[in-house]
Order: sequence, then structure tokens, then C-alpha cells
Amino acid sequence: MTVKEYLGDEIDIEHYYRHARNYSRRAIFTVYEPSPTVRGVNRPVPPNYQQNHLDSTSPTSVRPLTSFERSRIQTFPATWNWGSNIRDRNSKVEMLIGNAVPVKLATIIGKGIVNASSV
Repeated sequence: MTVKEYLGDEIDIEHYYRHARNYSRRAIFTVYEPSPTVRGVNRPVPPNYQQNHLDSTSPTSVRPLTSFERSRIQTFPATWNWGSNIRDRNSKVEMLIGNAVPVKLATIIGKGIVNASSV
């Protein structure tokens, strides 16, 4: 599923920046493809970023996903209480989002464990 298919009207951009582990990797993605792994860091485009040949657009026209958008990609409910303002950049919240098992995946795994243990 693409980011746009999942988030629908919750996201109003076509391209976004995801900080790569090193500059030889792609960092700019389109919402019309599945999301790469959501990491525990969420940085802006560095001023010295050299466009990768796989990037989907120019780095000057993108922004990183917000904490809220990233949490939604991890399938947290829109109403999830993070204990702080999710719309503000907060490194603790970013780390929680990046380290989380996607909620819907955890639900499926949990149901599988319950079903297996009742057999």
C-alpha cells in the first residue's frame, strides 16, 4: 500500500525527505509508493545534501514528514496520546515512533499468539 493510499487526505504533499543513513542512499520519496522504514530520527534536508540519482524530486522542494504523519504510517490511531504535542518536533516521540512495531502488525501477531495458545 502506498503512503497516499493509507493516509488519503491526511497528507497534502507528493514528496518527502527521509534522512538516509549515508549520502550514497536515496532520501527523497514520493507518497505514491510504500513508505521506507520509519526511523527514530526525523531531520530536515541538510543544506549540503547532494541529490541521489534515485530521488523522486529535487531536495529544495521537499520537507520531512511530521511526527503525526510518521505515527500514522506506523498505524497509530490519529487520536493516540503521546504525552506531548505530536505536531511539535520532539526527539523522544520521534524515537518512540521509529522504534515501534506498527500497531496493526502487533495486533495481528498478538491475535495469532492467542489463537495458537488456545489450540
